Amino acid sequence: MTTQSPWPENTVARYLTVGGATVDITHDTRYVGDTQPNVSHAQCNGCPAYTHSGWAAHAGRWDNGSAGADSAACAWAQSHAETCRAMPKPA
Repeated sequence: MTTQSPWPENTVARYLTVGGATVDITHDTRYVGDTQPNVSHAQCNGCPAYTHSGWAAHAGRWDNGSAGADSAACAWAQSHAETCRAMPKPA
């Protein structure tokens, strides 16, 4: 099963659930006042499940601190996608 829908803006990874929905990993800001992304967010587009992982301090790092948070978000997304039977929401 594949999905041909375009990836939303700021999506860095996407997983397909058993039911055909997607789980998207995005970079976002934790607080309204934040001006730069500082959290990796995983959101299922078929059910209400989500998680977010804060970035490490990014002074001088090539990945802006996102590598560990991306890894954690992707691990959660893959695990969730393997069991979620929610179908995609209609357009």
